[in-house]
Amino acid sequence: MKRQLVLYLDNCVFSELLKPGAIAMRRNFSALPHRIAFSDVHITEMRNNHEEYSTLLNELDAVFVRNPGQVHERYDPISALDTAVPEERFANYFEFSPAYEAFDEMLAPMHHLMGGRREKSMDQVALETERAITNSLMNPLGFEPDGNSGEVSNALKSGTESLASIDVSEVWQTIDTQVSAAREGDPMREMDPGEKVHHVLSKLSETERRGFIEEFPEKFAQLRVLKTGELTGFAFALFGMGLTKRKGKFTGPRQTQKFAAQFRDAQHIEEASRCDCFITFDQDASELAASTFAYAGFPTQTLLLMNQ
Repeated sequence: MKRQLVLYLDNCVFSELLKPGAIAMRRNFSALPHRIAFSDVHITEMRNNHEEYSTLLNELDAVFVRNPGQVHERYDPISALDTAVPEERFANYFEFSPAYEAFDEMLAPMHHLMGGRREKSMDQVALETERAITNSLMNPLGFEPDGNSGEVSNALKSGTESLASIDVSEVWQTIDTQVSAAREGDPMREMDPGEKVHHVLSKLSETERRGFIEEFPEKFAQLRVLKTGELTGFAFALFGMGLTKRKGKFTGPRQTQKFAAQFRDAQHIEEASRCDCFITFDQDASELAASTFAYAGFPTQTLLLMNQ
């Protein structure tokens, strides 16, 4: 008897399965002799329609992908497959939603540093982030500025001061030059996933390239035990260097949400690396995942579905 494969579906696939015209598609996925998998990242993305998604996940007899090394902040390449119980997972999310919202707020300075929200200064972005995190995390939970919560407040202020000291104009120029050099003329069209990584790295300065490769040598996932989130960071770095297109203009309305969505794509890639296959309708997500898996040394395959 063949081993059941674990198929990690991107959130866009689950959302497609919810459409009224996707009855045949749902039937086909349900009939697969393999396991459909989802993760905590899906719970965040599905939260606004959690009842329908709960029904879908139960219908697909999906399994929840869990990192058994999470408690030690260690990435474990062997996933623990837990029962879906989506209702419980959504309830847990809503109980701790202020913490999740605070995490999204923390992405704002990174977004600005990588070229977004250029109409603002880093001082403004840092201060707005501090206030947003305070509103998302401290106030809803009833914290007062004393004791441990006072330490949190002091840490936020310290972080704000550190961010405000960064000269983003020089960073923007470096990133713009890097991305333009990596993508101009669509040079990666015919490259295999691993070649794309070497291509974007070749556009870094010698010092930057040497430092990056020292941190992430080829097949690095086979050379050391990774920390939780490290593969997410690697995938997101490839995106930042221009391996895939950015989702629309990088500045302007709604780009904060799009930036957060791009970061979740990188999180999906880390979760999917514990599975046999990552399945998506998103070509950029597929390319980023394939390059991440190939360079880092994971056997996980990618499958790009085509919309009918």
